[in-house]
This record gives sequence, structure tokens and C-alpha cells, in this order.
Amino acid sequence: MCRARIHQEAIFMKFSFKISLFFALICCSLFMAPQLSFAQDDTDYNSDDYPEYEEEQDFFRGGYYEDDVEYDFSDYPGDDLSESGEDAAAADSYEQPVAAPRPPALQPGAPIKLAEKSVRFGRIPYLSMRDMMTQAVPLLRFLQKQTGVKEVRLVSNRNSYASILDALARGNIDFAWVGPTAYLNRRDQDHLMPVAKAKFGEATAYRGVFIAPAKGKVQGLEDIKGSSIAFVDPESASGYIYPLYLLKEIGVDPHKHSKVYFLKNHDNVLRAVLEGKVDSGVCLEETLKKLNKAQLDRIIILGKTNEIPSDVIVCRQDCPINLREKFLEALLQVKPEALPGSPTFLPAYDEEFDSVLAVMRYIESLKPQN
Repeated sequence: MCRARIHQEAIFMKFSFKISLFFALICCSLFMAPQLSFAQDDTDYNSDDYPEYEEEQDFFRGGYYEDDVEYDFSDYPGDDLSESGEDAAAADSYEQPVAAPRPPALQPGAPIKLAEKSVRFGRIPYLSMRDMMTQAVPLLRFLQKQTGVKEVRLVSNRNSYASILDALARGNIDFAWVGPTAYLNRRDQDHLMPVAKAKFGEATAYRGVFIAPAKGKVQGLEDIKGSSIAFVDPESASGYIYPLYLLKEIGVDPHKHSKVYFLKNHDNVLRAVLEGKVDSGVCLEETLKKLNKAQLDRIIILGKTNEIPSDVIVCRQDCPINLREKFLEALLQVKPEALPGSPTFLPAYDEEFDSVLAVMRYIESLKPQN
């Protein structure tokens, strides 16, 4: 009897162990599933996939990511202008240095079979990725239909503006939607050309805006000295270049007088100011429209930049000519308010960005010459 009982207990223990192991494996698989779904291979953002993205880890499961770009401002000079800013030169009166001759243009690429082409459309990370996709999906689908290409995919990078133009220069993407300063910085070096410019309502220009906590230490632009300030990206027109120009005019060099942060997109700057993590920040004026009255009451507007020519869609000069022409034709067919979150478009020409180039050259002239 004793041996039989021991044998039964041994069988029961083995059975219990197997049951425990089975349930442990189920629990582990459930616990690890979110991590496994997050660690998928990088792919492009596809408009057809977007409506199914609900969880944050699922939303960021795709994308084309370039290496981060480090910016070194150690060679940036102190401000040689007077404290009052009286010696600051305005863009319209500043004598521009003679520009180096532009390199000869590349020949357009040979026509391709559009029906077999997967178009990769780059977008600088000016907003959070979720907001960008919400705005982009209707446009991507429209472009695919109007151009007759196989598909149109969004390509972006959450870390820098420069990486999108790096991808365009290498031929990894076909078109890029960028700000005018980002385009001009790389135009000649990478043989780029404008295709179309965005038109938001009746406006073909926009502004950057300086903001600060309403009860903070910064109550005017001059107070930025000795404080912290958040910019967007070194190649952002409204989030850095034009604001820097305005500060230079009043005798403030943030790289000498302030603690500078680059927060990668306009939403991040706005959030940092609202939460009091920085004393002031600069973002696209349009970004403030997201705020409710209570949030608006928590910030003050210190100033606005001059008008900046609207964003531009660019391609390489050797882009297949029928692809470039068909893409422009499709963009020009976008009707006002027909696509949620999308502007309309107009043809773009290099001479329209001369005023931007003047501001960029002025800032460049303030750097020490070797």
C-alpha cells in the first residue's frame, strides 16, 4: 500500500509540474508579446497600414531611419553687435557677399514605368510622427491614384532634418518635403531642385514664434540672455534660422548668452515651454493652434520672425523626368480642403527663395573666418 501510494504521489507531482510549466509558458508569451511586436524590422510608413495602428509601439514599428547627425557649435562666435542691437544689419540693407557660382545642373533621368514604381516621399520630422501620419495619409493615397505609381510611402526620421536630405542625396528616396533653409543648405552640394511649394489657405509663407511661460523669468526677447531656450533643429527655418537672425539683430547670441537645446520638432518645443522645462522656445506659429484657452493662458508670445517662404517639395535633378512631371501634376490637382490636413500646392522656382538665402548668408557671415 505504501509503495502504491508513493507511486501515485510521484505521478501526481509529475503531472502538476507539467501543468505549471504549461501555464508558465503561456504567461511568458503574453508578457513578451508587446516587446516582440515592437522589435520588428524597420520599414517605410505605408498609408494602408496606418488605420490599424492603435498602440504607440505599433505606430512606431516602421520607418526609414538614418544615422543621427551631430552638430558642433564650438566655432560659433560671440555676438559682436552692440547690446542695443543698433549695429545689427537688416536683411534688406545687408551687403551680401558674392556667392560662389552654382555647379552645372544634372540632366533629367530617363523615363521609367510608373506602374512599377514605389515612390518614397521624405518628410522632415516637424511634428510628432502620429500627427505627421494623420496629415500625410490622405495625400499619399491621392498621389498614388493620380500618378499611377505602384505605391507612395512616407519616409521620416525622428531625430534630425538632415537625414531626410541625406537619403534624397543617396537616391534612397525620390522626393523630400522640407523647409526652405534645409533645401538651400543642400541644393548645390546634392544637385537638388524645387518641384512644388505648399500653400496653406491663402498663405504661401509662415512665421516662427518666440514663446515663454507666462510667469517665467523671460518676459521679453532681451531676457533670453542668461536663460535656457529651445529650438527645433539647426536646419529649421521657423524653428532656428529666422529666430537666430532676429536675436542677432537685437544683440543676443543664444550660443554665447544662453543654454541652447534642440528638441527635434515643434511639438516638443511647445511641450517643453508649457511644462516649464525651458525658459523660452521657438516653434512654428501654426503649432499654437493646437492649444486650448487654458494652455494659451500659460504662455506669452515674445515676438515673431519675418515671413518665411512656404515649405518646398524637392527632388534630385536627375530624377526620372516623367516621374517628376507626373508628381508635380498630381500635387497641383489637390483642391482646398479636399484632403484633411493637406495644403494645396503651386509650382516652385529657385528665385522665390532669394530672401531666405540672404538671411542664411548674413548669419554665416557672423561666424569667424579661418
